[in-house]
Amino acid sequence: GDPRFLFGEAMLSQLDRDDTDISHAVVTKVHAIAHRYATDNESIRDRNTWHAVLLLEWSHGKYCTLVELAWLNGCTGYGGKSNWCADKLEPNPTLYRVAADGMKRPWDQHLAEIRMIDVAVSNCDEFWEEWLLKYSNRGSLPASCQRFLDPTVYASAPACIRNCTPSQVAGFCLNYIWRAFSYDLISANCQTFVADFFGFLTGEQNVHPYSSFLRPSYQQKMSAFWYRPCYARKPLK
Repeated sequence: GDPRFLFGEAMLSQLDRDDTDISHAVVTKVHAIAHRYATDNESIRDRNTWHAVLLLEWSHGKYCTLVELAWLNGCTGYGGKSNWCADKLEPNPTLYRVAADGMKRPWDQHLAEIRMIDVAVSNCDEFWEEWLLKYSNRGSLPASCQRFLDPTVYASAPACIRNCTPSQVAGFCLNYIWRAFSYDLISANCQTFVADFFGFLTGEQNVHPYSSFLRPSYQQKMSAFWYRPCYARKPLK
């Protein structure tokens, strides 16, 4: 269908109104992925900065959904330029055209948001070929067109949450970000979120962030996914 930009509590009912083969689909497999960012001159800090995301496979096999935590308005505040959208380098990317105007503002490095982007691949193998390999230093594109360095799928497991539909996934993310809204380079970032959500969706034990230096201070927040926000009171810090 046409591109759309859903957000907030309203997206739950919108997702439930999708065609039955989409709205009743369930997550079948979960993959944790990490990569560094492609830069012209990689610094020591760049070499130790890894972005982590989750890739969700669905029972319908029509697409996968990429889930990431990052700076609040970090994508819409950057002209809608997402590494997970093919038209990132276009003057007016699709994501920016469909985004809510209220989100087109400078990003905040101290607050977080969770993004869910549907990608036109049916499984992780296709995602590797059409995205991670194609747009990385392992593919054939010139350096100016690369987006990722040394991508890796570092964990995969079947989903163990019963009947985990699109609206449920979105609801879990709304619950989590209401309670874990801060962004911190060490204690609350993309890697800690991926560890939390991967462990929650799969039931795997001893899940931890990808980077070894984040592991000693990691405190999982999986319970944050369960309970819906109480907007009448301030969220927990």
